[in-house]
Amino acid sequence: MDKFKTIAALSVLVALTACASQTDKPLIDPFPLRLPLAEVGTLDIDGHVVGQPRARDGIVYYATSEGDLTAVVVRSQTIFWRFKADHPLTAGPELGEDRIVLRDDANTIYVLDAKGALVFKKILDEPVTTAVRPKDGKLYFGTSGGKAAALDIAAGGTPLWEYRTPGSEAAVTAGPVFAGDRVVFGTAEGRILALGEDGSLVWEFAADGAIRTDPVSSGGRLYFGTEGRRFYCLKATKGRKIWSRRLQGAPVQPALVLDRRLVVAASNSVVYFLARRGGSIVSWEPVPSRIIYEPVAADPFVLVSAASPGIKSLNALTGSRVGEHPTAGLVVAGAVWSPPFVILFEEDPDSGRQRLAVFKSRQGPVDIARRPGLI
Repeated sequence: MDKFKTIAALSVLVALTACASQTDKPLIDPFPLRLPLAEVGTLDIDGHVVGQPRARDGIVYYATSEGDLTAVVVRSQTIFWRFKADHPLTAGPELGEDRIVLRDDANTIYVLDAKGALVFKKILDEPVTTAVRPKDGKLYFGTSGGKAAALDIAAGGTPLWEYRTPGSEAAVTAGPVFAGDRVVFGTAEGRILALGEDGSLVWEFAADGAIRTDPVSSGGRLYFGTEGRRFYCLKATKGRKIWSRRLQGAPVQPALVLDRRLVVAASNSVVYFLARRGGSIVSWEPVPSRIIYEPVAADPFVLVSAASPGIKSLNALTGSRVGEHPTAGLVVAGAVWSPPFVILFEEDPDSGRQRLAVFKSRQGPVDIARRPGLI
C-alpha cells in the first residue's frame, strides 16, 4: 500500500512541476502588431467613405455618402452583404450586441441584423445630433431641440421615454455612452447629463464649453473634453470632478482609454497622451492635418490616422513615435484594428477612387515579456 501511495505522490509532484514550468514560460500574443506592415489584399470601394468604420468578429463595416452600408470579410476582402439606405449618409454605423444601427441624412434610423436584413426603420420628427446607439434592447440618441430619448427595439422603435433639460433647448451633441446603469449625454451649452434607465436625471455637471465629442466611460470614471479646450475626469456615479486639464486644442474625437493613459486627438493637430491619474501630459505628437480620425489601440501600439498620406504608430505607454506606414494617397477614415489585420481606407490621388486595404505584420508572434517599453 505504501508503495502505491509513493507512486501516486510522485505522479502528483511531476504534474505540478510540469504545470509550474509551463506557467513560467513567456506568454505569446497570438496576434501582435509589428512594423513594417505588408499588404495582403484590397477591395475597391464604390463610393466615398463617411464616418468611422467599425469591426467585429472579423467583419468590417463602412458607410458611404452614396447611402450604402457594406460588410466585408477582412481575411478574404470579400463583401458579406450590402444595405442601401433611402438617403445619403454622413455618419458611420453603430454596433450593438446583435444589431447594427444606421442613420441617414433624412433622419431615418435603420436597425439591421447581423446578416444585413432590415429589422425595422423609423423616421424621427426632430433632427438627431448624436450617435444612435443600441444597448439592452433599446436605442438611445439626442436631438437638436435638447431632447435625450430611448426607443424600444423589440417594439419596432416605440418611444420609451424622453428627457429635456428644464429651461434649456441647447442641442444634445455628445453621447450616448453607458456607465453602469446610467446613460450619459453632453450638450452644446456644456452640460453632462446622466440619466437613469427610466429617463430621469440622476446628476448633471456644468463644464466650461460645448461638448461635441462623446465622453468615454471606464473604471467608474467619465473622460471628456470641451470646446473650451479643457479635458475632464468625473466620478461616473455622482458626477463629481476628479481632475481637469487645460489643453492647447479642443478634443475632436472621443478619448482612447488605455491601461494608464488617455489618448486625446485635438484641434491643434496634436495627439496628447495624458496620465489617467491626475491628467498630466505625458507626451504629445504633432499630426500633419487638422482632421484627425479616431486613434485606435492595436497592441502594443496606438495607430493615428489623419486626412493625409500614411499613418503613425505610437508607443501605447510613452506616446513616443515607433514608426510610420506610408500610403499612396490620402487616408479617408480612421484605421481599424481587426486582429491580426490593420484596415486602411485610402483615396487614389489621380482618380479619386477609394479602396479598402488590409495589412498584416511582416513578422510572426512576439514574446510579450521582451517587448520594449510595455508594462
